Amino acid sequence: MLPSTNLQIAKAPGPSRLNEIVAAILDDLSRGQHVSQHTEALKAYGAAAVPGLLRNLDAGDAARRSVTLYALQYCWAQEATEPVAALLKGPDARARHMAAIVLAKHKGLDGLARICEPLLDDPRPEIAGFALERIEGETPDLARIRRCMEQPRLWDYVWKYLPRYHSPELAPLTLKILAGGNLAPALAAIVALIHQNERSSPVRQELARLLAHARPDARELAAEYLLWHGSPAESAALTEALQRETDVYVRAALEAAAAGIARRAADVLAARRPEACTTTEPPVERYNRALALLGAGATPADWQTAFDVYRTAEPMEPYWAYKPEPPAEEFVAARESRLALQARLFAIPAPRGRIEAPAAAAESQYRGEFHAEPAAELIPPVREYFDPERDCYGKHMEKDVEGFGGMVHIGDDVCWHRDHRTVVAIGNGLVRQVACTFSWGHVAVIEHAGPDGERFCSMYAHLSPFVCVAPGQTVKKGRKIGSIGRSFTWENGGYIAHLHFGIHTGPYWKAHRPGTLLDVRWDGKHYTGKVVASDGDNTVVEVHTPRGAYYLRRPASWLAGYVSKAAWDQHRHDWADPQEFLRQHARG
Repeated sequence: MLPSTNLQIAKAPGPSRLNEIVAAILDDLSRGQHVSQHTEALKAYGAAAVPGLLRNLDAGDAARRSVTLYALQYCWAQEATEPVAALLKGPDARARHMAAIVLAKHKGLDGLARICEPLLDDPRPEIAGFALERIEGETPDLARIRRCMEQPRLWDYVWKYLPRYHSPELAPLTLKILAGGNLAPALAAIVALIHQNERSSPVRQELARLLAHARPDARELAAEYLLWHGSPAESAALTEALQRETDVYVRAALEAAAAGIARRAADVLAARRPEACTTTEPPVERYNRALALLGAGATPADWQTAFDVYRTAEPMEPYWAYKPEPPAEEFVAARESRLALQARLFAIPAPRGRIEAPAAAAESQYRGEFHAEPAAELIPPVREYFDPERDCYGKHMEKDVEGFGGMVHIGDDVCWHRDHRTVVAIGNGLVRQVACTFSWGHVAVIEHAGPDGERFCSMYAHLSPFVCVAPGQTVKKGRKIGSIGRSFTWENGGYIAHLHFGIHTGPYWKAHRPGTLLDVRWDGKHYTGKVVASDGDNTVVEVHTPRGAYYLRRPASWLAGYVSKAAWDQHRHDWADPQEFLRQHARG
């Protein structure tokens, strides 16, 4: 079956013969030889190869165990479940991770989560924490997270998931993590307090004190908390902090917090501690009813009632993971209603409406003439941005990646797991667009003019709902645009928190010449189409599908996260490598 590999296989009859073949394959794989041929052979053998593989799973040699787990990705039978699952509670961290990969592939992520559930009671924090990480992404549960928060030994694992929980009942435990946890759990606790809406006067004072913390990321997140929940009582602390602050990202966060407090006309939300509201009414109806209270003539009691609804309607962000198909309409309606109420309660300046396709809604864009100062120098959008090992830009996606298979990523994904970290304008420019789009969440686009007059645009996606700029504003280098959105939120596609940052050459408004080839997505698939007509508003593209030729009308927008391999190879996409672009234009 494998003539090109020249395996040395001992002669043996029946099933033993296959076991010997499997052993020889593992020997070859251990040496890194003929990997692709052996992988195809293992796929062909399938379940028949599993007994031979399981004989090698308990080998004392860690390398042999690793290559066996690699092989089990391609050969599987039910009898392998128990021995592979047993490795999840073993001392070998690499074996645990590889076993989880194998089980997720054959049992699904939800199946892996069920297998890991009993391990939460393991006395070893590395095992219980490993299990929590495999469970929380798929099946959030309020009682489970509370139980884990009560165990300080698990705080170093809990923190990545804590910000998704809104429930006010978690606030006392969150405050304990803030006071006694390591840096990462403590910073995540600040983010969680924002969305648990814990805004009592003692907590606001404590966060104001953190504005003098030695760590800039702690000062930054303290300012982020005050952006959402600060009152005039903290204005003096913000002013004092601004006078001494030298970090550009912290300064941006402080200035945004001061502006947010000023926009809130009255401190109606801090007047008294809100009480939980109990009702069986669906969240979307509760959110809409609360929003209706906040029209002209709303009283402090109306604001308080609306805030109580916002605070208690849902205990956590509902589970959502990006799929090529849009989510159910009722699900979207509830998420949009919450965002609309959120924007009204917290005086978020950027437009808030229904989720939209990029460039589809006029109110999300500014169409006027460009009038910003030149971007003489640029800075990174986030702290600790540069990383020569990062390969996001130009990364080719595997063909089986749902939604983006075979495409090429043309932005930079940075700051993973850094929920609510400050994102700033990379240079002077004009805000062209602020919108909420499917899977990208909140997006801002700024048009810039270089010293030579050449135009380019910077794009910031997966932002938190508190976008601090609006279309038509001019911004200075270092102005806070917003913050990285939280992990697992619907508006960010359910992804782990990160910033998608892109640089597009040319002006914001761009009509395509007839005959230009464009990538378009239609009916859940990607096509390369030919432009028939294009102006500043719409582009008509002809595509040929298995069902025939179609003319598709699309907004005249270049916004994209991926392009086809053909577009990438032929250099017809106008996206620049963000790290290289910033290096060329940064000073100092």
